[in-house]
Amino acid sequence: MVFVRALPKTGVSGATRWLSTQKALIQLSLRYKTDDHLWFTFFHEAGHILLHGKKEFFLEGTNGLDESKESEANEFAQFELIPRKAFSGFLERKAYSKSAIVKFSQELGIAPGIVVGQLQHRGLLARSLCNDLKQTFRWAAL
Repeated sequence: MVFVRALPKTGVSGATRWLSTQKALIQLSLRYKTDDHLWFTFFHEAGHILLHGKKEFFLEGTNGLDESKESEANEFAQFELIPRKAFSGFLERKAYSKSAIVKFSQELGIAPGIVVGQLQHRGLLARSLCNDLKQTFRWAAL
């Protein structure tokens, strides 16, 4: 796995390719600079490695992608981050306060920003709410 700076004017947050039959490469750009995006992108790319062929190259944020493989990688990432059964139980309670999010994330041993990101992605939490629970990243000055 390597981190690379995001290319300007692109939507690329990650890429996966096989270097040989034994070695795969995941590249992450930190494009959105938050822990929810970083971990989702990492597990999405890992999903491509584990679920899809070794001869393919996957570049997120580009057009013309194989929709079924992208859906599989998205589902893999979603449920590796937050197990399906646990997330379903949390969603059933319909309590998305900061304290409920923090408690749930602590029960799972994950960062609360990951829960916030999943709730926002599903439209259950406004994108303007709970962003202070996300960790942000920045490149160190060279």
